[in-house]
Amino acid sequence: MNANISGPLISLIVPVYNVKDYLKTCLQSILEQTYKNLEIILVDDGSDDGSSSICDEFARMDQRIKTIHLPHSGVSAARNAGLAAATGELLGFVDSDDWIDHDMYQYLYTLMVEHDADVSACTYLLEQEGRPSKIINNTGKLHIFSKKEIIRALVKNDLVKNYLWAKLFKRKLFDRLSFPVGRVYEDVAVLYKVFYSSQKVVLSCVSKYHYMIHKNESITRGGYDPVKEYHYFLSLYEQDKFIQNAELGDESSVGVLKRGIHLVNHTLLCPPSPAFEDIIDETMLKMREYRHITPWQLGPSMSIKRYFMCKHFGFYRMLYRGYRAIFKRKHKLLID
Repeated sequence: MNANISGPLISLIVPVYNVKDYLKTCLQSILEQTYKNLEIILVDDGSDDGSSSICDEFARMDQRIKTIHLPHSGVSAARNAGLAAATGELLGFVDSDDWIDHDMYQYLYTLMVEHDADVSACTYLLEQEGRPSKIINNTGKLHIFSKKEIIRALVKNDLVKNYLWAKLFKRKLFDRLSFPVGRVYEDVAVLYKVFYSSQKVVLSCVSKYHYMIHKNESITRGGYDPVKEYHYFLSLYEQDKFIQNAELGDESSVGVLKRGIHLVNHTLLCPPSPAFEDIIDETMLKMREYRHITPWQLGPSMSIKRYFMCKHFGFYRMLYRGYRAIFKRKHKLLID
């Protein structure tokens, strides 16, 4: 690809919150892009670790950088602020603890133009300190999707991921869209709407985005949070309802029901809490909308769980907690 290629302004939105150890690497990788016509919007979400000063420092270094400082409100609010400030014809997102290859946006722009697409995407590498990079789907294959095809691929969440990063969008796809403030998994809540507004999406399986996994994430994941999993379930539920209304298939419904069953099971193992009971009630209410899903579609194990959850929930709660307690004790004995 031609390193001197010129093109329209690309607005890059980078939400920033307490990432001082990684932010300079991220920003340097953006400033070194071979595609130079960039508007870099740093949205500081109330950082208190020195990240705010780094944003201001880089803004003084390069006039392409705009910095917005907000009180801490979450990544959705930060991305909404970035969308409001963006003036480019094209739009990209980079997480502030990740970094990108120097030619990623040149590559994505050329890909978009060559295939007359509304969205272009590449694949990524998993990075962890002290470990070699793990390349994800770097086959070099090219995939072109119509509107219906990209929605179906997104539901599978395999070849096409529910992530905003590693993609380049036409700005108009985000008109009248906003991220749900106060919720996590905001990518899942929005990306299907973006794809539905597109006519063509092109994916090149060449890894150019570096997604950072932090060592302390395993510790964070150890403390299970039903609220976060409910947010994920809710985004999938809303996605499925949208797909059904648009008559784009029913593959997503089975996945939503399975996710709901997992959510109830996980929440049953948490300490008793009125908030957690509300999550169970809300999840069960939505699960009952999927009575049309047959045992053949759901599978025998999930079908049995669904039956007892919906018909004999008190008995299921007692049985499941008892089973998991026994299983946990046996697992501990084997380890000891």
